[in-house]
Amino acid sequence: MQFTREINRLLRGLLVLFAVVAMSAAYWSIVGPDTILLREDNPRRVLAEQAIQRGAILDRDGDVLAQTTRGDDGAVIREYPHPQTHGALGYFSVRYGVGGAEAAYNAVLRGDTLPQAVSGSIADGLLHRPREGSDIRLSLDLDIQRAVADAMAGQTGAVVVLEVPTGQILAMINAPSYDPNTLDTEWNALREAPGKPFFNRVLQGTYQPGGALQTVWMAAALISGMPLNEPLPAAAQPVQVDDLTLTCAVRLPNVALSLREAYAFGCPSPFTTLADALGSDGIETTLDTFQLGSLLIPADLLPVADAIPGTPTPVPTEIPLDEDSMLREAVGQGALTVSPLDMAMVASAIVNDGNAPQPYLLLETRAPDAESWTPESVTRPTIPMMTTNTARQLQDLMRYAVANGAAQNAGRPNIDIGGHATIAYSGDGAQSWFVGFTTLGSRRGVAVAVVLENSADPGLAADIGGTALAAAQRELQSATAGAEETPPPRAVSFAD
Repeated sequence: MQFTREINRLLRGLLVLFAVVAMSAAYWSIVGPDTILLREDNPRRVLAEQAIQRGAILDRDGDVLAQTTRGDDGAVIREYPHPQTHGALGYFSVRYGVGGAEAAYNAVLRGDTLPQAVSGSIADGLLHRPREGSDIRLSLDLDIQRAVADAMAGQTGAVVVLEVPTGQILAMINAPSYDPNTLDTEWNALREAPGKPFFNRVLQGTYQPGGALQTVWMAAALISGMPLNEPLPAAAQPVQVDDLTLTCAVRLPNVALSLREAYAFGCPSPFTTLADALGSDGIETTLDTFQLGSLLIPADLLPVADAIPGTPTPVPTEIPLDEDSMLREAVGQGALTVSPLDMAMVASAIVNDGNAPQPYLLLETRAPDAESWTPESVTRPTIPMMTTNTARQLQDLMRYAVANGAAQNAGRPNIDIGGHATIAYSGDGAQSWFVGFTTLGSRRGVAVAVVLENSADPGLAADIGGTALAAAQRELQSATAGAEETPPPRAVSFAD
């Protein structure tokens, strides 16, 4: 009897141990792998990431901008074949993570968003089949990127090109850039590089607008009914702001100019008088209407702006409008700072009859086993900035500036280009701006913003802007050649 009790205890103990082992095996086979892979010290996490067949990135015409290949040893390699697109795409690295567009659409490219059956997950795990991600198609145009990148060679600054009325980003140049193909070996040097190659100047740049703000003030002048053609005495005279002496964008004698001419030549003096006439309320209303100073990055582009860990996202700036600060804000040398994207949206509103489209990059996705693309279906209402009448008057003023003013270098034969070229100052250096547009017919157009750091050559900025607009017109028109062009549906408009 005693022996029987001992056998029963032993049997119960063995059953308990068996149950513990069974539950442990079930845990580690079902739940445990995920928790292990999440541990930073688990080498299998690195191996799993290395095995992912990351989706390709294509431009609007289907050219491959980034792809994953597999070496002879089975290791995956992320390749970026076109240097002109490096700054726009960002990077992927097993060691350093993802940045830019690679980060913005990381879940899609890794395959995290794909529906997957339980049986498929188990089979992939048992057979050690690598995960495959989806391909994405962006609105970037490789040929436009090439043209703008070549024009920006040797410069520090940014260019952004928008299609209107869609808001698609056709080109996005951040200079200097970096080579994501060699990122792992050059990471530390790139992080410390004085030119900040990782910094996304298009989206996160906080630049003094300087004379670039004159386009906004001209909109306010038009709304207020101020005369454009009356001579203004000493309109070309310099303006003193603290220790800065601000002059016209091109050298002129101290002569009378109309407001139209002063705008074309980027002369600051008449705009200080205009600011006094508008008053603090008028200035604040104008800046709010154009959403300047808010530094709001559109939701579609917010992940793209987070280029590398530790890069701060700009925050809205409180803009004082007391008597002492109004002069600084009137000439764009005050607390207000803008990004190239901000100014491109102003230009897009002008060419789009008053309504700024919201910029975006992602057009379509394609699952690894699919033959067709799935379009991104997102409603993006336009942002009303001015009436149609005001926008069309600004179009004419900007055409005049290209024909007769500081923006002459933007002019291209047989192309309808309007724009404004000017200078801003930051610290001990100068910045050159060009903000402009071209029209394509059927209520289509292209907007561009160019900023050159450490440059007092607005003619160069205008030349780069004109090159971008000419390339965009050439590529967009060739895409529709041979087919009857139908007007695209206009984005939702509130200002007409």
